[in-house]
Amino acid sequence: MDLYDGEIRKLISMLESHGVKRLPLQKEWEMTEKENLILKSEMAYELGGGSNQAVSAIAFTQDEKLVPEDAVYLVGDDLCNIRNDISYARITLIRLDREYIKNHDDNALYASMRATDYVRYHAFPKGYMMRISAVREREPVRVSKEAVSHGINFAAVGQGLINAYRKRPEVEAVSIYFVTEQDIDYTFLKSEAHRCEQITDSLNNIFNGLTMDCSTCSSRELCDEIDGLRQLHMSIL
Repeated sequence: MDLYDGEIRKLISMLESHGVKRLPLQKEWEMTEKENLILKSEMAYELGGGSNQAVSAIAFTQDEKLVPEDAVYLVGDDLCNIRNDISYARITLIRLDREYIKNHDDNALYASMRATDYVRYHAFPKGYMMRISAVREREPVRVSKEAVSHGINFAAVGQGLINAYRKRPEVEAVSIYFVTEQDIDYTFLKSEAHRCEQITDSLNNIFNGLTMDCSTCSSRELCDEIDGLRQLHMSIL
């Protein structure tokens, strides 16, 4: 499963060029069972709200060099140092267990990836309302005044999200990159996030048999560019 590796390398390289820093390990931020509803009157600010960028990307790999271990990274200011609505990105990189993959067929692997992807819709840090839209490929976040007063930070929020992903048996390690730096190319981040989503959509087409004719498939161009995608499609026909 190296379909996303090229995009992952480009994302990591770009973030490293902007001084990405690894955050110290912390106890996870309090998680709730249901989604937090944070009204405008209750929020300190919104990450990616309004006309600001709100980039969300998720990508999978088996390469330990790309995702060595569970870690939370930050480019920009932490949550308690933000005062206004700003552009924002969250990049989630998930390393899948090689042994698990080896012992399951491609269909089972795809099902596992989708289930892992859905974790983001069922993880709720208290006072941190993620308004995820897969269709628009956006993830604005409302942060409550109460959470800020209690010292909410990305290390703790990230640890809570990592713990949610690690409940999946196929997940071996998770790296989460939070981006609040404003002097960064969000257009590039958005483009790479879209590229990752295209790969996921192509896998959806392949494993759900939506298109069997390459000449009419919307993923044809992507298959031509991503090593292994076309071979995967041909292998299950």
